[in-house]
Amino acid sequence: MLHEILLSLSGHPSALFDAQPGSPHVTSTASRLLSPPEVELLSCIGHLSRLHRTTRDHAAKIATSHPSTVCRAVATSIISHHLSRFQCKILDIENHILKQDASTVGAYNIVPLAGIVSEFSTWTRVMEWLWEISIFILPPDTRSKGEQIDQKAAAGASLIDKLRTEAQTGYPDIEEAARHLGTVAETSWLRQLSVWLLYGRLPSFGASDFFVQPGDAGLDDQPFVLQNKLLPKFVTRQTASSILFIGKSLTQIRSLPSAAKIIDAQATVSELDLLPKHVAQLSQITVPIPVAKLSEAVANIRLSLSQNLLQHLLPREKIVETLAVLHQFFFIGRGEFALTLIAEADDKAPSRGRGTLSTKPSHSMKGFLLKEAEINQILARSFSVLSTLASDDDHTDDILDVATELVHIAVNDPTAHRPRTPGRAKDADSTLPQLPSVLFDEILLSVSTSLTMEIPSPLDLFVTRADVDVYSGINGYLLAIRRAHLHLAQLWRNSSLRREHPCPPGYQHSNSARGKMALNKRRQRTAQRTREMRKVWATCAAAIFFLAESEAYFHGGVIQQLFNHFISWVTMAQDQAPEGSLRSTTEGNAQRKQQEHDPEALALAHRRFLSSVAYSLLLTDVSFTKAMRTLCMHVEELVAYVTRLASIQQNLDLEDEGVEDYAHNFKSEEKEVNLELDRARRRLDSDLKALVDRLREIDSDRISTSMPDLDVTIEDSTYRPLKVGGINQLLIKLV
Repeated sequence: MLHEILLSLSGHPSALFDAQPGSPHVTSTASRLLSPPEVELLSCIGHLSRLHRTTRDHAAKIATSHPSTVCRAVATSIISHHLSRFQCKILDIENHILKQDASTVGAYNIVPLAGIVSEFSTWTRVMEWLWEISIFILPPDTRSKGEQIDQKAAAGASLIDKLRTEAQTGYPDIEEAARHLGTVAETSWLRQLSVWLLYGRLPSFGASDFFVQPGDAGLDDQPFVLQNKLLPKFVTRQTASSILFIGKSLTQIRSLPSAAKIIDAQATVSELDLLPKHVAQLSQITVPIPVAKLSEAVANIRLSLSQNLLQHLLPREKIVETLAVLHQFFFIGRGEFALTLIAEADDKAPSRGRGTLSTKPSHSMKGFLLKEAEINQILARSFSVLSTLASDDDHTDDILDVATELVHIAVNDPTAHRPRTPGRAKDADSTLPQLPSVLFDEILLSVSTSLTMEIPSPLDLFVTRADVDVYSGINGYLLAIRRAHLHLAQLWRNSSLRREHPCPPGYQHSNSARGKMALNKRRQRTAQRTREMRKVWATCAAAIFFLAESEAYFHGGVIQQLFNHFISWVTMAQDQAPEGSLRSTTEGNAQRKQQEHDPEALALAHRRFLSSVAYSLLLTDVSFTKAMRTLCMHVEELVAYVTRLASIQQNLDLEDEGVEDYAHNFKSEEKEVNLELDRARRRLDSDLKALVDRLREIDSDRISTSMPDLDVTIEDSTYRPLKVGGINQLLIKLV
């Protein structure tokens, strides 16, 4: 029986422990021939032997079929190290028995069963823990099909996190096993990371388990994205962003042969020259991986790559030019662009706010749908008008040329439901503002459109697709406000509404009795129309005042100040070292060079700049944006009703001259439009009051709370957005 016990512990099936009930085998009666203490001792041995076999078989399955190289390495280590040590323990016990060692063999060459059980008692807890780790990696009921394995299998990152947690235990044997397997897992993960950091390539095997994944090309997204669920917890957010940036940069360098030639001609070192330095940085990382050491190594590699290679791929002048395009055309820094774009859009959609308007408020904003080709012509004609208005400044002309090539209007897919802000877990975009679901993309045209910009390589290292989405959301918001302001202001150009038009007849026509009656009738009608329109003009004047002051605050008090401050930081116009100190000047120049040629630091600063702009424009406040969108919609309704009323009144005036249209009852239509116009005026008044009340609430809320903390810094010189004036400056003008 002793030989059977050792064979069973070695992983062989044994009839002594595995006999089925009712089996005719002679060993099935062993339990009746043994005493209860002996049966209990044998049950411990049987439990350990079964754990050994199941753990070995399951770990072998993981090592051959699991999609993660980290999990495969851990499973292989379980078999080759821990189970091998258990086998060595069995051989050691067998050696003691054969040599009749007194520590194992008693008097009369008797081997006590309790002594054998005590020798393996410490292995029971370890074997149970190894089995738990194995089923955590891959559930035992998982089939061998690849799809099911991918769905149920654990990721390498979750296994690393679990092993780090399991190492914090009070059992020394469990702690030792967890630390050993954690070392194996982190070493395997570090090898995957090295391929990405050194060559910019995804791992050849197990890429689905790496936290950097290829982007969705169908959605025109980034070439690579971060997956938080595949990221170990000891990797900080900024470190993960730097890792993504390094690999993307290396991919850009490898995919741009012309840029590589420029680098070889201008740079003092090449990519291959930097490789030994980067390998030396990674070789300093020990396992278990310290958080600070990993962050330091990644930061050093990033700065080395930026200072030696990327400064030629992405020069500062190109960055400033791109920012100028975004500011002038997305933030409406060039005011004539908004005027021409709104004018062209109104010309393409004449039924919106024109005479074909229905008298029902629910139909007031619905016009005919424009084709995609017509929408593209709107922007093309706007650029043509801008080219005729351009000044002699060569820089301004260059900005317009770049915008003509890259900026276009995109028709949004209503079935895609794609958010304006990153919907997936991307650490690189974590500092972007979370814009509300209230969109202004349907106000400019009759379909959902947005101004967007193509990001050519290597500019995507600095401006991402998510950044452009935020710019598009802000642009729609600003265009809607400017459009409402312009349409209200154009009502004052309608002479028939503001004064008696045409002028009264002369003395020779009004001196007769018939002429006096006609003149008196016209005066009474004009006085009645003036009284009816007085409230409308008062509401329109109040709305224009609100929109004008809001625009002045948004553009002058927010966007322009924030943009100038950000451009000054990008161009390093501010001195960062005190004068009169040679050492401080030298350190300042080195620091200035580091910031100037560090695209990742610029990209992070750019996201903070966007967050500050969205916060200061009140776009992050859902209640205010809803009220502002409602105001813009009600402005269009009121403008449409006023325009329709002017057309009806002109036709009524023509009836006095004998020109009648028997297909329309203009008097009835005038009463109906007047009723709807008064309702639209009341709605607009209510919107203005709601917006002012919401501004007061926002001002009181922001007095006690400051801007969201965006200072998760890499260095002490990281960009910090300028704190512009509060809402009280706007309220002082409005109230």
